[in-house]
Amino acid sequence: MSVPVWVIDTNVLISAALSAGGNCDQIVRAAVDEKIRLAWSSPMLAKYRAVLLRPKFKFSSPVVSSLLATFGPNNQVSPKPAPSLPDPNDEVFFGTALATTDKILVTGDSAHFPAELCFPVEVLTPAQAVQLLLKR
Repeated sequence: MSVPVWVIDTNVLISAALSAGGNCDQIVRAAVDEKIRLAWSSPMLAKYRAVLLRPKFKFSSPVVSSLLATFGPNNQVSPKPAPSLPDPNDEVFFGTALATTDKILVTGDSAHFPAELCFPVEVLTPAQAVQLLLKR
């Protein structure tokens, strides 16, 4: 059985860093344990880095580097063109998910990814993603 390839929104990564043991942390830990692979694109990684380094989060540069190391070089993809979404900043995550075989996007802001615009990508909340992990 192949390892599923998922894309996570920035809010999932931030929540994982802030809340040990929560759903988002379980998703990132599943990637570290190689139960899933986290696909990423260069624009996504830039967004992750910019948000993680915001002063309000108080993450040090080494902590940010450690978090971003979860995104291995073999999981980089080139995003596909995405439809216009309510928040244009989310289009890179959707386009990256479109470029993966599994087409799964995990986000805490599912309202930013309306189902009628997002087919064939399956948009999951962190809780739904953890349930899917438990079934594997």
